[in-house]
Amino acid sequence: MVVNTPFMATEPSQLSNSQRARRIRIVETAMRLAGEGGYDAVQMRTVAEQSGVALGTIYRYFAGKDEVLLAGLVGWLRLSQQRLSTDPLPGGDPAERLAVLLERSATTAVQRPRLMGALVTALGTTSPLAVDPKRLVEQELREIITTALGVDSGVDSEGIARVLGHVWLSSLTRWVSGMAPAESVGAELQHAAKMMVSAMVRA
Repeated sequence: MVVNTPFMATEPSQLSNSQRARRIRIVETAMRLAGEGGYDAVQMRTVAEQSGVALGTIYRYFAGKDEVLLAGLVGWLRLSQQRLSTDPLPGGDPAERLAVLLERSATTAVQRPRLMGALVTALGTTSPLAVDPKRLVEQELREIITTALGVDSGVDSEGIARVLGHVWLSSLTRWVSGMAPAESVGAELQHAAKMMVSAMVRA
């Protein structure tokens, strides 16, 4: 999940070009604010002022800041998936490719602690309105992991992706809450991936 700013929002097909552009500005602004000051820095009025989009218009697209941040995360993951499709990961087997992906992901996360903290907080929301964007996050994360493993990897790519998604969120949560050091993110992911791939290959 190694991407550079600006962060790209998802672009629903039913929106006009101007609406898509407006939505992207909203999400990019929220992601920038989160990167600079964390979750609390993302205030909808501030997003409106800095994106140049009226507050009322923002609420036509998003129920609140959790949904805005989750849209940014979906766009981030989708962009990473697109890059993987055109620039495959190095490695001669699924385990090696997955190791490279997880190392890059962990590095990206620890380099942006405020942003990751904001995204983890948004993912933790219990609002029913966030269910769909949270499902999209899970879907995009699975796509990235299954792409890294390869179509003919000989392992249960979907199963590995599902479990690693849970480990990813858990390790990020422990890190941003101060319960574990930054290096634990990559270590936890690598450990889980190694155990699952090895077990499936032996089977």
